[in-house]
Amino acid sequence: MSNSLFTLILGLALLPLLLWAYKVLPREEWQIIATIPTQKGDADGCWRGTNLTYYGALLASGSLFGAVAFFLLLASLGVPMWGIIGLLLGVMGCSVAAAKLLAMAVEKKRNTFTVGGAAIIGLLSMPPAVAAYNGLAVRLAAPQVSLVPMMAALAVAYLLGEGIGRLACLSFGCCYGKPLSELGPRTRRIFAPFATTFHGSTKKIAYASGLAGVGVIPIQAITSLLSVSFGLVAMYLFLEGYFRAAFLLASLFALAWRILSEYLRADYRGEGKFSAYQQLALLGIGYCFLLGLYGGNNPGSQTNLEAGLASLWNPVPLLFFQSLWLLLFVYTGFSTVTGAMLSFHVRQEKI
Repeated sequence: MSNSLFTLILGLALLPLLLWAYKVLPREEWQIIATIPTQKGDADGCWRGTNLTYYGALLASGSLFGAVAFFLLLASLGVPMWGIIGLLLGVMGCSVAAAKLLAMAVEKKRNTFTVGGAAIIGLLSMPPAVAAYNGLAVRLAAPQVSLVPMMAALAVAYLLGEGIGRLACLSFGCCYGKPLSELGPRTRRIFAPFATTFHGSTKKIAYASGLAGVGVIPIQAITSLLSVSFGLVAMYLFLEGYFRAAFLLASLFALAWRILSEYLRADYRGEGKFSAYQQLALLGIGYCFLLGLYGGNNPGSQTNLEAGLASLWNPVPLLFFQSLWLLLFVYTGFSTVTGAMLSFHVRQEKI
């Protein structure tokens, strides 16, 4: 299979899923997957429950999709399986943990998470992770890697994972856009046919801003579609061996869009007209630009898509990906901002 055909098939497979998700996820019934009874009430006979959310399932699925893309790209370069899994665990571990701490520091809330912050932490943690891998590779007589191809694989994986993971925000009603009523006439006409309307009192847009049932800029859907589109183009460049171009395209778009998109959002992102997340993204642009120009690159490296695809069909990565999804879902899928009261009864016709 050619590289262009592979990316085309992947894009055609994702497009109907994304368009369907943009339409249905803002509905009220697409927030809670299930509820687990956890504690019996004192006197009313009801049980208190913990909610499992589509937010967690979609965020875990987006992270998994990015991890699979990262594995595929590095495997196509001939990086051994143990090296790819080690890099994934190191970078994702730093990103997930630090992103929650960063969001808490900026927004002064416990139950929050920043995907943009995770991207910055991932970019910063990749060079030392590559250095650690190369140190082990020398001892184990494994192939060493250059920094720019590794950064390119990470940036591509992030964009594709962001494209799927951003659907979680449609389900939870977070990271929402400005109401159409606050826009100028020309801007309102542009966004009106595509406006997103969230339903349900437990959506964040409802209890944080009182905008349930109000048409808002579909910023989550725009971010998702652009991320997948640019991610697929960057993936094609990577598979063709244009690692520097793939890295600069994916990373600079992701960070620049973070700066621009915040001007279209209405949710709280910290104090100041130019938020802390935008400041980090601006610093990240300079960091990535310098890495892209002066980072180590091996333009003679050849990718092998068939080898990358074949490496995925192996019990070790398959079990690893299943475990990764489950861990991420447990981490993000148990709701800490919603609760439930359950009651049980015997159906009369069954007595």
